[in-house]
Amino acid sequence: MTFDELKQNIQRIKEIVREMYIFTNQLEIIEKLERNKTILINFQEKNLLSTTVVSLGVQLNILNNSIPALVEGIGFFQKLLTENKEIISAKIPAKLPENNLVKVKYKAEETKPPVSLTIGEKDRQLFLENLSASNLSINQLKKKYGIERPISGFGKPSFYATLSNSYFRKISSRLLLSGRLEKLNADLRKMNSPFVVGTYVSMILFTMSIMAVLSFLLFIFLLFFNIGLTFPFFSITEESILFRALKFFWIIFAIPIFTGILMYFYPQTEGKNIGAKIDQELPFIAIHMSAIASSGVEPVSIFRVIIKNEEYKYSRLEFRKLLNLINFHGFDLVSALKKVSNSSPSAKLRELLDGLATTITSGGDLHEFLEKHADTLLFDYRIEREKYTKTAETFMDIYISIVIAAPMILLMLFVIMGSTGMYFMGLTPSIMSILIILVIIVLNMGFLFFLRLKQPSF
Repeated sequence: MTFDELKQNIQRIKEIVREMYIFTNQLEIIEKLERNKTILINFQEKNLLSTTVVSLGVQLNILNNSIPALVEGIGFFQKLLTENKEIISAKIPAKLPENNLVKVKYKAEETKPPVSLTIGEKDRQLFLENLSASNLSINQLKKKYGIERPISGFGKPSFYATLSNSYFRKISSRLLLSGRLEKLNADLRKMNSPFVVGTYVSMILFTMSIMAVLSFLLFIFLLFFNIGLTFPFFSITEESILFRALKFFWIIFAIPIFTGILMYFYPQTEGKNIGAKIDQELPFIAIHMSAIASSGVEPVSIFRVIIKNEEYKYSRLEFRKLLNLINFHGFDLVSALKKVSNSSPSAKLRELLDGLATTITSGGDLHEFLEKHADTLLFDYRIEREKYTKTAETFMDIYISIVIAAPMILLMLFVIMGSTGMYFMGLTPSIMSILIILVIIVLNMGFLFFLRLKQPSF
């Protein structure tokens, strides 16, 4: 026997435990809804879950029974043979276990490599019977509940975050224990940050340290190098080193502190931005959810359908967190709704999730609630669109006055001034015309950027 066989069995045991945990939680949710008579229960699905949990339990028991024999069959020293083929040192069991071990190889899914396990020979038939009976059911449940792996939009660990933690983890941990970072932690959760609050504080401190070094180098450069800069009230080339030090000493502290303040308030700003975009998607999500609820499906299935729609770019992240809490952390639907509501960056989404939690708890009609809430959200959306239209009309009038009418009047004045030989601040009419054209270009870009910034995505 080898360590690889033991490792494969343990890996499969971990997968079975994870699947049993998820299916058992889902079964408890269905039974709870059945007792409360919240929705119409699909008994075929309930029986499928029960059968699958029992089958996984049998497989887990068989694999657990094979562990002692696998451990006993692993030798920690190789057999050393003399020229006469005599064994001089070996640690081998005196006799094999009564239940001899055999290998079982099967393919669980088409897209994944075959699974190879080592179990007792007496358990082989029982294991294969449970495997063939439950394998199809497990694949169906995986597709239904989307439990291949936790839904996540984050990538690999950040090297910068790891480096920051290596230097400032102790300081950030002390700040975290003091309870001064609760607001920052809430802001990070609202913006769906991949970093926990302790890591983010370490990144702030590490960035401030880097900026402090760069600020000190900039201070030295301004202090000793003759760069010939002339300022409104003084010239560097004419000042003493002491006077320059007094003038530029603030740079060493101002730049790091300003950087730290920006990083501290960035999650709050980004959370508000994400919340505004969720508010724009929410009326259409509520209409979509109302249509799904009218078919009588269970509430969790409503969110599974929504996250498959890629048009809801920002709201999908909140619903993904909801499904992860249910499928992987064992929360019931009502508790998960309240937890996601507390961390949501959108006030309107919080109202929707809290209303859903109240409706489910009280046994109300989900379709009726979602339909009325969708009408309210759609009314607010129309008002916001009207405000945007009025704002666009106002800026259109300003644009016509400043960018079109004013330059034409100025050009006419320059033509008159040029014909009479008058000049404005010593500038010729041709130079003034070029400057006006440049100003018009900048103003056009500014207006386009502003309208793009204020334009709703829906």
